[in-house]
Amino acid sequence: MYHANKIGVFISHIFGAYQQGVCQGIIDKALEYGYTSEIFTSLDGENLGTYAKGEESILRIPNFDSFDGIIFASETYISRELRQKILDKLTTLSCPIVEIAVTDCHFPTVSLENSSTAKELTEHLISVHHASRICYLGCCDESFFSDMRENYYREALSKYGKEPGTNDIYHCSYDTLAVRKALSFFCESGIPDAVVCYNDRLALLFLAAALKAGLRVPEDIALTGCDNTPEGHNASPMLTTVSFPVYELGVAAVENLLKKISGSSLPPVTLLKAEPMIHNSCGCRSAQNTNSVFFMQDLSERIAALESSILGSMNMSASLSHVTDIDDGMDLLEQYIQQIEHCKEFYLCLYSDWDSVSSHILALADREEAPADTDTILLKLALKNGKRLPECSYQKKNLLPEYLYNSSECAYIYIPLFFEEKSFGYIALAYENNRIDYHFRLVQWQININQMLQNICEAKRTGLLVSRLEGLYMKDSLTGLYNKHGYNHFEEQLLRHAVSQNLSLTAFMIDMDGLKKINDTYGHIEGDFAIQILGHALESTLNEGDLCARFSGDEFYMLAAGLSADEAKARVKNIYTYLDNYNKLSSKSYQVRCSCGFVAMPPEAVITSEDVQDLFAKADQEMYNEKIKHHAVRT
Repeated sequence: MYHANKIGVFISHIFGAYQQGVCQGIIDKALEYGYTSEIFTSLDGENLGTYAKGEESILRIPNFDSFDGIIFASETYISRELRQKILDKLTTLSCPIVEIAVTDCHFPTVSLENSSTAKELTEHLISVHHASRICYLGCCDESFFSDMRENYYREALSKYGKEPGTNDIYHCSYDTLAVRKALSFFCESGIPDAVVCYNDRLALLFLAAALKAGLRVPEDIALTGCDNTPEGHNASPMLTTVSFPVYELGVAAVENLLKKISGSSLPPVTLLKAEPMIHNSCGCRSAQNTNSVFFMQDLSERIAALESSILGSMNMSASLSHVTDIDDGMDLLEQYIQQIEHCKEFYLCLYSDWDSVSSHILALADREEAPADTDTILLKLALKNGKRLPECSYQKKNLLPEYLYNSSECAYIYIPLFFEEKSFGYIALAYENNRIDYHFRLVQWQININQMLQNICEAKRTGLLVSRLEGLYMKDSLTGLYNKHGYNHFEEQLLRHAVSQNLSLTAFMIDMDGLKKINDTYGHIEGDFAIQILGHALESTLNEGDLCARFSGDEFYMLAAGLSADEAKARVKNIYTYLDNYNKLSSKSYQVRCSCGFVAMPPEAVITSEDVQDLFAKADQEMYNEKIKHHAVRT
């Protein structure tokens, strides 16, 4: 049975190594204590323009009442606006909340302290390697943390009675040319003994710049990084760096949250301290890294996977770009979802109003749309263990249908589906053995899915407007019957049907009696009203496939296939009866009457438009004869 105890997690950019490490720690520790995790993630700050407006729809997904506690990884949000909206919501909740952050915290916080290690590394270079001149290479793109580590570097120098010189501190971006300028800047005062870098990424760029300049590391310049990246671990020499215990950060967040759930008090900040990892780039001799050929092989595989990902995303985008039907879209999407590595469950859930049309468009299209049931979610695509499950609807109190939760111990990742400010719903993902394996290409896929859903919505809106335009072009605005354009458009279709089914063809001509008198006596508004009544009378007698049109004035054309002579007479009688009944009930001072004439032709192998014109001409004569009879009776 799916756990009743739940921990909600708000974190952004889950494809990142830091985020996945934190989430894995949360999932594992939560399960150990009988809790399951529901992770809500977004893409904020990815320079997606107006598309990103819909990111806040992440707050529409959760059922906040179902959580025993929430973990908020606030500093993973690049967008301050989205972060603030999530924070505003969380502050209204009564459940325990723990934050993962370093600065600007609002709840009891678990924080990774890996900046003070810059001091320890600097002291190591002085005390162990007797470095006299040590420089600091900071990052101007991440100035807050870079400045913090610089201050610890300065503290270490001060402890040993040293101060940084004029050419000992430089800040640059992650750019090869910028790092080469940093090396040149340091060397203006002679080659330094060592350089403490903000992180591994800068350290590796500096290592490349130093080697290109003919300098040896660590013999000529000792070097340290931070954050313990795989690239630094596989460099030659192996980078001296700082541990990055993000998994432990997630574990600690759960432990603190469980303490708060049980009623225990927590300190404002719980620090998880990183540790120096002494390797070879500082001048120490430590166990060498594994043969670099394995790393190169892994790197080649990653590059190939990235290329395949880009091509796959392009293929997916092209395949989905022409989809205008949601069912066709789900069939196509299923093929791609099967390619997600280690994905155990995939669900695409749509809000009941996902394809709703604005009131403005409905007004233009002269349509009405039933109000959406906001308490209902549609499970449109469901894949579990490689098998597709039937779609269904369920109540919004659950993020997935109840039957999917049964016997499940999965941690689900929820991703919003949206386009600009329009919310479509969300995706729910679960991985085998709860081991997160969310790759960046799924971000591209998410955008492709959003674009497909938007295209379907646009097709619906366009269809309504086109239908309205076709109606205006082919229908008589007064009666709602076809006009001349509409009749001409469908006549050939009716003739083909008559020929293929060997059916007779019957043409009716109908003309209102006394319209001029109604117009002259009661006005043209009443005349138009009388024409509408006649139109209703004719429409009430039509069979599927029949054509009835008002070309102009008070003349109506009707064409039908397959009527017997008796059925044609009965139709005329029904028209007269309709009008007689109307006149008996009407409070108008005038009566609505008409004259009808009809002529039939037997089945033919070929029927041309000219044949039909001749048929209507004969029907018109019959109608005229009928009008004379009506006039004689009424006078």
